[in-house]
Amino acid sequence: MDTVKVFDVWVEVPGKTLHFDVMTGDQATALRLASEYVQAQGYAAVSVTAEECRLCHQEPLVMFTEHQQREYRQLGGFIVPLSA
Repeated sequence: MDTVKVFDVWVEVPGKTLHFDVMTGDQATALRLASEYVQAQGYAAVSVTAEECRLCHQEPLVMFTEHQQREYRQLGGFIVPLSA
């Protein structure tokens, strides 16, 4: 059974805090996906480091939707937005 590592991310951006989880297999991919997500939110100048992106726990991949499972297999992971 595939398991997904859950990285909890809290990033300070101008005027607010972004909170989201990155579901992936390793920290390097988590940092890449987190940075891409922050940039897609309009904060290209904000970098994401291991300080903001921390391994929280693991979950079985089957717990997620088919779309999320497909993203995990094709892109190496996916983002779950959360409220700050």
